[in-house]
Amino acid sequence: MTAVVLAAGLTPSNDEARDWLERELAKPRYGTSEPGLLERIGRAIEDWLDSVLSSITGTSTPLPGFVAAIVAIALLALGLYLLRFVRRTPRAAKQSTASVLGGHDLTADEFRRRAQVACTDGQFDVAVLDGMRAIARRALERTLLPDAPSLTAHEVAIGLAGFFPASAHRLSVAAAVFDEVAYGGRRATSAQAQEILDLDGELSSTRPRSATHESVEVTR
Repeated sequence: MTAVVLAAGLTPSNDEARDWLERELAKPRYGTSEPGLLERIGRAIEDWLDSVLSSITGTSTPLPGFVAAIVAIALLALGLYLLRFVRRTPRAAKQSTASVLGGHDLTADEFRRRAQVACTDGQFDVAVLDGMRAIARRALERTLLPDAPSLTAHEVAIGLAGFFPASAHRLSVAAAVFDEVAYGGRRATSAQAQEILDLDGELSSTRPRSATHESVEVTR
């Protein structure tokens, strides 16, 4: 800049020289700022969509920027939605190995009464949990499953299926509902809660297939 001024025979003051320099540096060719993260993501998505459309149509048609922005937002929303399930699944799988009784020291009838009250009050989640615990505790009280306090809902269902084969499927469903409510963040329905209460009532009044069995080995 100084060489150009001298060659032209100009002798600007300091203020004029500073003003000329600021104007020169303000020109676009001197810009050095890097695009932000969102801008880079938007450009990447736009380039990707352009390549996809080009492979389909056989021609290269630039995608409008607002379309790329809409697609980017939609993909981000989808990713966040799927992330909820990715995080929830390992947690449910881990905690579903916990004992169905979970250290609760109540009798089978006490669990059943709590479940009935909860069902009447519309608290179907509580009704499902206490209803399944009533089934597990009753199996312990009847000496069908002496190790019931350490068993999961699924293991209780398997163990009792050996004594009540006609109810094997209903036991399996009840255990699955228990796990979904207790560990999977699902909400129980009135029908599910009532089904578990009905199952407990039927099992309690049904004679086990073999009265000589005092215990059953459950495959963990």
